[in-house]
Amino acid sequence: MKVVVSCINFIRAKGLKHRQFQEFLSELESAHGDVLYYTELQGQGKLICDMYSHIKAFEVKLKVKKHNFIHLPATQNLSAENPAVPFPAEKCVEALEMLKAQFGVRFRELHVNAKEIRLFQNPFVADIDEAQPSYQFELAELQNCDVLKDAFKPNSLIDFYAALPNDTYPNIKKHAMKMSTLFGSTYICEQTFSRMKLLKTPMRSRLTDEHLHHCLRLAVTRMEPDIQLLTSQMQAHSSH
Repeated sequence: MKVVVSCINFIRAKGLKHRQFQEFLSELESAHGDVLYYTELQGQGKLICDMYSHIKAFEVKLKVKKHNFIHLPATQNLSAENPAVPFPAEKCVEALEMLKAQFGVRFRELHVNAKEIRLFQNPFVADIDEAQPSYQFELAELQNCDVLKDAFKPNSLIDFYAALPNDTYPNIKKHAMKMSTLFGSTYICEQTFSRMKLLKTPMRSRLTDEHLHHCLRLAVTRMEPDIQLLTSQMQAHSSH
């Protein structure tokens, strides 16, 4: 993994190297014209439960692929290109085993907290007896509320937990805030830093910290102010 990260950083660090790499791929008539990124877990609205679902699915796929290489198209192409050379099946199985072991080590904390993630992903199917004592009464109340059950499916997890009454489900909401900020805060930080680079240009050297703070809040928030309502409530002449 370190070798892959180092190679990608070397290619993407400078514009000249990146262009040369793209031209090199074009000369080779490669299927891909640039460095590929796994984007299933990137972007706004991605939560830890999404990541954990992808990880569990990939680990199951590794078990299937270990016994049947038909699920790996690249191996089929390799055998077709070199029919006289025996296919190194044992090496491929060993590589898959090593990959599976690395996944187990790298994402061990996710497997340990699987019940907490599942509780956040769908509190209506969580086992009340296995939940922490502070959640049990709230889960019993939540799972027997038909109104909240109907509101769970059509809404996103963030909107659903935001609509829960604070006085009735304080611990469940606190748990949801903790789980949702594991990835959400990372995206907001990256988005804020990108916006700040655009705002703090040499042409705006007199930009104050307070003004920058307000500009960043406007740039990253999803709130849309009602301009007409605000202007209608504004008193243009203070003497009237």
